[in-house]
Amino acid sequence: MHIRKSFARAKACHHGGRIRATASVLDLDQEELLDFSANINPLGHPPLEDLILREMKSVGHYPDNDYVEFRRACAKFVGVDPKNVVPGNGSSELMRLFAEALIEDGDKVLITSPTFGEYETQSRLFGADIVHVPRGIKTPKDPKDFLDDALLEVAKAAFICNPNNPTGILLPRSAIADLAERCERAETFLFVDEAFIELSDPDQTVAEMAPRMKNLFVIRSLTKSFGVPGIRLGFGVAGDRLADVMNKTRLPWSISSLASAVGAHLLAQEDHLAKSRQVIKVELAWLSRELVRLGLDPVDSSVNFILVGVAPAGLRSSDLVERMEREKVLVRDCRSFGLEEDYVRVAVRNREENERLVLALEKVLGWKG
Repeated sequence: MHIRKSFARAKACHHGGRIRATASVLDLDQEELLDFSANINPLGHPPLEDLILREMKSVGHYPDNDYVEFRRACAKFVGVDPKNVVPGNGSSELMRLFAEALIEDGDKVLITSPTFGEYETQSRLFGADIVHVPRGIKTPKDPKDFLDDALLEVAKAAFICNPNNPTGILLPRSAIADLAERCERAETFLFVDEAFIELSDPDQTVAEMAPRMKNLFVIRSLTKSFGVPGIRLGFGVAGDRLADVMNKTRLPWSISSLASAVGAHLLAQEDHLAKSRQVIKVELAWLSRELVRLGLDPVDSSVNFILVGVAPAGLRSSDLVERMEREKVLVRDCRSFGLEEDYVRVAVRNREENERLVLALEKVLGWKG
């Protein structure tokens, strides 16, 4: 079989949020498990039932492949023109589209590490030569400290996540803006993943910069911000030429009519996001203190998840994940982020759920209060 070599060598990227599969393996009902492995808005989503029922009347028709209403809502949300918006079936499709449109065999792609694994997976599919650029785990650094101009000059593209997954570190807008300007001068494409910025500090976004630049692509995810992982939806923002290329080459009708209607509705619910950020701030502080009390080593986070060092407890990450599953609590093993057996990641949820996580950890760690 004459399969493209880069596709034949492809490896799966591991993700959290496997509650259905885990429930099946453990022979449990899904409702019996508490999922801290996926980083979803702890307030969930605003009411959607009436909207979904109305939209069900239209499922006998194709979606609008131009997604006019959804793109208008996205454009208003981030302060750009609708022509600069690229809709996507979740952020993963936007990563694939970016790689497919821009990356060719042998192109050097810079990926700051540790970070989300799909950047590498999607880039490798199209023949990229991956250069991992360590950005540190605990200490926020200016991109100039790890992505210097010499590196950018030889790369076709660079990926950066802000806030970063899995560390939770948010770099200021000024730092990402400077990186974008340096990439523009180097003629290097820059992919900025802002999937979690609405649950952290949206003032640090660089989305409004993208329309006036040739090489900047900024993405957002409604999955995380509005708590709708079952509805795959996201969008990107780019300059006129790049947005036009991506909108012409994305798969037709990749977003259902129901999903696009839900997206337009959710993007108008900014009060929900403000309340969510307030809850996250309080619960993040509380849960971090509890993790320290248990002898673990949480990394200072700015968002709704915490990277937790497990070595001080004398455990490997895989062992902790397995023991927590027995307590019907799912946490994320971070080996797939290149962090070996030293870290897990836990979501920040509501107080009742966070207390259940702490109780399960106390039992697993044999903690005596």
